[in-house]
Amino acid sequence: MATTWKYRAEMINACNCDWGCPCNFNAKPTNGFCEGVYGAHITAGLCGETKLDGVKYAWGAKWPRAIHEGGGTARIWIEDTASKEQRSALEDILKGKLGGMPWTILAATIDNWLETTYVPFEWKYDGPRSSYKAGTEVQATLDPMRNPVSGVEASATVMLPAGIVSKQLEVTGTKTFAVFSKGLKFAAPGKYGFYTMVEHGN
Repeated sequence: MATTWKYRAEMINACNCDWGCPCNFNAKPTNGFCEGVYGAHITAGLCGETKLDGVKYAWGAKWPRAIHEGGGTARIWIEDTASKEQRSALEDILKGKLGGMPWTILAATIDNWLETTYVPFEWKYDGPRSSYKAGTEVQATLDPMRNPVSGVEASATVMLPAGIVSKQLEVTGTKTFAVFSKGLKFAAPGKYGFYTMVEHGN
């Protein structure tokens, strides 16, 4: 039997789609392909006997078409202060090896796993102004959506009763969003982002 795992985490997401992201509504991605990263700070978690509290990670990938059509290339970044046991547990979770949602479904769309990287993290969870950096390879800074005429900040909440990553997303734009690592490079500032609290497990 697979090791039991679960965690609760702050999550910051960014991708190359327009605000709202058609994927949330079972539609094709804005540009016909997807490039995105889930960043997370685990506030409480356990994998078998290994505590995951406090560990941060990022899970990034690019797909040539919609995510469900597969063919993805992905990399995982784990905070460099994580212990050997935490690193091993998180890699197994995020590659879908232990079952559970959402990583089993997302991992099934990946054809090419790049080597996992261990880097220092900077993390700020502050609503539509949340941000993080994973070493020098990943960065995302959320930015409130704004009315195109008045410039007034706009907010939106997406409810997803059957959502696999989260049931509720607080939608934002992005000020910065880029991945620059060997085998995985893209940038999409000014596009879609969200922040939310998630509970994942098997």
